[in-house]
Amino acid sequence: MNEWGKNKGFGIIKDRVTKEGDYIRRRTYICEHGKKYTSNSNKDTSTKKISCPWRLNASCSKENNPNSSVFINKVVDEHNHELNIEAIAFRESKRFSNEILEDIQFLTNHCKMGATAQRRYLEAKYPTHPLYSRDLYAAIQKFRPTTKSLSNDAAKMSNWLDQQKEIDSRWIWDGIITLCRL
Repeated sequence: MNEWGKNKGFGIIKDRVTKEGDYIRRRTYICEHGKKYTSNSNKDTSTKKISCPWRLNASCSKENNPNSSVFINKVVDEHNHELNIEAIAFRESKRFSNEILEDIQFLTNHCKMGATAQRRYLEAKYPTHPLYSRDLYAAIQKFRPTTKSLSNDAAKMSNWLDQQKEIDSRWIWDGIITLCRL
């Protein structure tokens, strides 16, 4: 389905689904420009959601369907935007391969390299693959440890103190969680 849409010049996303157990009985596919974006802020934003009317409804009924065939119930084959095969091909060509993502993860987590150093390394290692700053920053951010990580020194110290309290009942904490006597 996605390949067919790419060949026509638009992206397809899954919208509604009706399931019975593990089986999908109905599915609605819409254009990636379908629906309408409503902003929660007053900022002037742009979006690709422009209420494109293209949609396809598919179903797989239980009754009188021994082969579990999928039936197309409704197709609205209209778009309110230009169909552009080159834009879809560009989006696919700039996507990072698994090998590049593994390199980014290693360079971020183990080598602690910044974006500029990683860009130089990746451009030298993969000269034919285009590297766009926005995509590289997003990939680095995906692998960067979060600030909510509880492996910092204060958390380790707190865990150690809690263990000591369980081992030795003479460790007493007061109301503001400070050790008041031993």
